[in-house]
Amino acid sequence: MATYTKLKSGWRYRTNVVVNEERIQLMEKGFRTKREAQAAAEALESRLRRGGSVLDGNSPFIDYFENWYKVFRKGKFSNRNDRDILLSISVAKRFFKKTKLKEIDKVMYQSFLNDYGNGHATATVKKIHTYTRACLRDAHEAGAIIRDPSYRAFVKGTVEAQKESSKYLSQTEASLLLKETISNLNPMYASRYMIVFGLATGCRFSETLGLTWDCVDFKNKTVRINKTWDYEHKHDFAPTKNKSSNRVITIDDQTLSILNELKLYQAKRQLSSGLRNKKNLVFIDRQLTLTSNAGMNKTLKRLCVKAGVQEITSHSLRHTHASIMIYNDLNIKYISKRLGHETIVTTLQTYGHIIDELSQRESEQVSITMNDLYTHSAESGHKKSEQDVSRGV
Repeated sequence: MATYTKLKSGWRYRTNVVVNEERIQLMEKGFRTKREAQAAAEALESRLRRGGSVLDGNSPFIDYFENWYKVFRKGKFSNRNDRDILLSISVAKRFFKKTKLKEIDKVMYQSFLNDYGNGHATATVKKIHTYTRACLRDAHEAGAIIRDPSYRAFVKGTVEAQKESSKYLSQTEASLLLKETISNLNPMYASRYMIVFGLATGCRFSETLGLTWDCVDFKNKTVRINKTWDYEHKHDFAPTKNKSSNRVITIDDQTLSILNELKLYQAKRQLSSGLRNKKNLVFIDRQLTLTSNAGMNKTLKRLCVKAGVQEITSHSLRHTHASIMIYNDLNIKYISKRLGHETIVTTLQTYGHIIDELSQRESEQVSITMNDLYTHSAESGHKKSEQDVSRGV
């Protein structure tokens, strides 16, 4: 049963529909009269009963986009996917405003991409295009519009993107940061322990938050990554990013010792306070609560300043760990598995700039090696000639 509300911009309806056994609330606004809103709500319910489109071409595109997200995408994939679609809707709302779905043609859609591309990197524009295009394609397939205006649209930004993977510390800088972090470890606050763990393992922030004590094997010196912590929405355990992210990685003695110190503190804290670590989480503070991403980055920034190194984020700890392994000539396949990448291609693409730098360094080393070889050969030849002369050859 639909409900109707009079707004400054006109009448709005809200109605609950069932899609795949899930009840979802849809809405559309901007109608001049309540009668028009009622007619639109009834038409929507009728279309959905027949398996048709969420809304028709006369609907404002933003309403269509929002309802498409609620029905077909929300919660179906990942939190990141949901967040990216909501960002795309927000960007589209600023440009299209009250434009009807059927009024969007190829020129208007390309203008939308061009407008957003002014001041953004190509990769960012491409992300917005990907989700907006998905909505328009579905609208076309459902018969809400005659043509897909996003077909063969051109994506181009004006800002050169800086790869997140280019933000990492050198081994010397990482050593300085680690020294500063360890110097004032306090088990009442988990963020410093998380920084040490991030540098030592290269785990993602969500993987670190989701680590439980049963996954830390002190005897075999390993850590099992089999879940994450959804710190943005559910605030509970969540699956890993992909199948390959489920992994067991080795961990060094010093980091294990630091973790053991934290574990002992938590055991004493629970006895004295009566608080219980019900989810058996590793990185919790004195109140047995988790550190936020913002809190972690704030601590990390302060430590970077004290250590005299460039400021980085929590995710940069992962890139720092990876770069140190690459610079120390560890096998790229091993690195890929340790990081939990889906394929080795992901590792090569993410850290290609570091690998290229090493290749250049190795090319220079080849030149030096060959020059030494030729020099040694020439010296040997000269000595042989002198010996031949002395023997009268």
